[in-house]
Amino acid sequence: MFSVNPLTEHRRVTKELARSLKKTDVYHWLCENGYFPESYVLPPCFKVVKRPIKPKLYYKIKSKGKQYKVDRTECINVHFPKTEYTDRNFGLINPFIHNDIAYHIARNWLFLVEAMIPNDSQVASYAFPVPIDSRNQGRIGYLRSGRLIYEFIGMVDKDITSIAYKYSHIVKADIKSFYPSLYTHSISWAIHGKKFIRQPTNLHNFNLLGNLLDKLFQNANDGCTNGIPIGPVVSDIIAEIVASAIDVKFTKGIKEAGIICEAVRFKDDYRILAKSESDAKRIIKILQFSLKEYNLELSDEKTSISILPDGLFREWVSRYHAVHPKKRRRYSWKEFQELYLSVIQIDRLCPGTGVIDRFLADIVSKKGNLKVGISEYNLEKVISMLLMLGTLRIKSFPKIMAILESVLQSSFGITHQEKIVEYLEQYLSTLSNEEERNKYLISWISYFLVSNNLHKLLSFKPAYKDPITKSIFNNRGNIFNHCSEHKFFIGCRTIAKKVTMLEYLDVFNPPKIT
Repeated sequence: MFSVNPLTEHRRVTKELARSLKKTDVYHWLCENGYFPESYVLPPCFKVVKRPIKPKLYYKIKSKGKQYKVDRTECINVHFPKTEYTDRNFGLINPFIHNDIAYHIARNWLFLVEAMIPNDSQVASYAFPVPIDSRNQGRIGYLRSGRLIYEFIGMVDKDITSIAYKYSHIVKADIKSFYPSLYTHSISWAIHGKKFIRQPTNLHNFNLLGNLLDKLFQNANDGCTNGIPIGPVVSDIIAEIVASAIDVKFTKGIKEAGIICEAVRFKDDYRILAKSESDAKRIIKILQFSLKEYNLELSDEKTSISILPDGLFREWVSRYHAVHPKKRRRYSWKEFQELYLSVIQIDRLCPGTGVIDRFLADIVSKKGNLKVGISEYNLEKVISMLLMLGTLRIKSFPKIMAILESVLQSSFGITHQEKIVEYLEQYLSTLSNEEERNKYLISWISYFLVSNNLHKLLSFKPAYKDPITKSIFNNRGNIFNHCSEHKFFIGCRTIAKKVTMLEYLDVFNPPKIT
């Protein structure tokens, strides 16, 4: 008896669960839980507090689909520094436009599920944008898709490994600047087919869903046809529709070439098992050709071919396990220092991986307590060491501030608040000299200080200009205030009483904030 292919089974189950979701549930979840980016991007004070209770439309189609006027707006950008020289820009979409995008997606949900999980694709995607749970079929979960990256990693370690013995090589490939490069007209191509949509009677027919979404995304981004905002789940859905259309073309290409392979994808990241090096090279060429159909291309530096089993497993995991084979309940100061130095060395050898995240998770207990003793002797050292990790992996900075919050709330931290604030004030003062460049770090330090009522201890009062940093430090919402039916900010002190920073940033068990 043949065993079930885990990739095929994943596609089947995902599609079945997605189809079981109710349209109204999808709409409400997109408007509320899916509006802001992942938790590591913005502090918990940014939350959809008020929105229309019943589904509604702000922009109506007129003249039998020939006229569709949508306000031209700009996103509020949230800059996340990827490296010393490059940023990733997350975007907050105008609430009216975001609402209408969510409305049209929900109304056409079953149709779009077919577009995201097409029958004529053999690529298994592990990036379904709306949370689904096999234990609660027909109900949307409350976890954001950020945790899916961990499922994708688990899949590489488990599902692909279980069938890799049939192959000799693995291709790793990544779409270059996927979201910023995505051509909004390609939304219609992916949904309706390029040949169909280019017919004169269809090209500007806004009764067609693809044209409708194209127009909304353009006018959410100041009329630009290149790029969609990073962060909102509606963008993830559009990206998945386009990527799935590429998968269909890729599938057709490998079948015509007579190539046997297994392919998986997480958003713009491919893993493809091949029978030989020559097949692997042909696979890359076919993937490149498929992407060109949608005005996209592969990233040269992120495309590679490896001889199995190389490429299946994460090198940093083995290195970290060698220095830290099992979790500990407590660390001596010396043990903490040694593990810290080992983590830095591993990060240098395997840059951009999750070793710092793993370290930060391991040094905190389930109750949120740091597993190393803090005293007058090492308080400044611990703060300094943790902040330095934040410069190595910016994405980890919120978790670092969350750990400092747990230290602050300990019996020792309560009596040393002024010392902690003094140290952070020096850092914040330096960052504030270049607000535009350091908005991300400023935002999280400001939230830490304001939510714990420590900003009053600062000897300087920065006047920030950016609406995000300004909202946090002044503890007053400054985004989309002109949209009276919508409210996107809750007081830092108010939300801090409901959820700690560590709880908020727990992607596997986030709190249900009410």
